[in-house]
Amino acid sequence: MGTVSPEVRRAVTSRVDDDDTLRIEWPEPDDGIVVLRHAETGQEHHGADLTGLAVGTWTVWKHGEPLVTDDPGFSLDGLLAYAGRPRSREARAMRTAEGTLAVLVREVEPYVEVTRVRPQDGVVEVEGLIAYGEPLDGEHPAGLVAAARKGPETAGAGTVAGRRFTGTVAIEPLAGEQSRRRVFWDLFAEIRGVRLPLAARLDDVTDKKTRVRFPAQYVGQVRVRPYFTDSESLAVACTIEEENA
Repeated sequence: MGTVSPEVRRAVTSRVDDDDTLRIEWPEPDDGIVVLRHAETGQEHHGADLTGLAVGTWTVWKHGEPLVTDDPGFSLDGLLAYAGRPRSREARAMRTAEGTLAVLVREVEPYVEVTRVRPQDGVVEVEGLIAYGEPLDGEHPAGLVAAARKGPETAGAGTVAGRRFTGTVAIEPLAGEQSRRRVFWDLFAEIRGVRLPLAARLDDVTDKKTRVRFPAQYVGQVRVRPYFTDSESLAVACTIEEENA
């Protein structure tokens, strides 16, 4: 693909607001209607209201040409605000490798967006915000559940207030009777009987599994360390370490 000529008029801002409106700002006023074209089906959608768009990638056109943008499309505050509304589909603006604007539409389910992980004092403490789900009025008890893959479960206490979740789980039940060399525990927020995955999917950090490293704690010879999985979900790895020779 060719590069965009510097003479081409470029948008300075191109974001999807939390009401599913594509907001495009120019250095100076610009008229005309944007047209979105589905990359696979060729279906066209006219206008900036993105409500009801089919899942997939939509290229954005104006005046018969792909719309060029200087905006990478990332704003963590904006994405957190967007995820604050209950919804089953997400529309996200993105700048392609060619510098043109596209909108990615995908199906989503409620989960808790992790904003802080603190492993210390024999517990793992997690803070986060409910994403794509209904916030709760007032403060309510909640749970932080650790579920071993093909194994038992344990739970700690927590609270949820509005969108904000906080919970802790003790590490001793995860590792105290471990016999296999390595055991993995997936973490969930349990809110009013519903389990929501804990994950970090809104930031721009890629490959969290190798790039994000939390401090380890120990239960005897078992090293207990939270980590992000390939799907950016939060889990805990418990590993028996051999004694030094």
